[in-house]
Amino acid sequence: MRGIGTPLGQAYQAGAGDIAGVTQSLGVAFNSTFVALGVSIFLMFLLHQLQLIQDRLVLDCQNYCDERLIRHLQISDKGEQA
Repeated sequence: MRGIGTPLGQAYQAGAGDIAGVTQSLGVAFNSTFVALGVSIFLMFLLHQLQLIQDRLVLDCQNYCDERLIRHLQISDKGEQA
């Protein structure tokens, strides 16, 4: 977590009864963590969409090759004469 060092550095104040600084610093740390998680979810969604597009392209290329190329490369059933 970003910013966890500041509240840990102020822990001695919490022992003396003043927890305002510690809780404020912890709030900043948790807010920044929440923002980072949100950004990560957004980026993972974009990467998932990109992978989906790539997978569809590969499948389309494979189907094109199967229909247009591989089908015409079949060996005929005629026997070979020596």
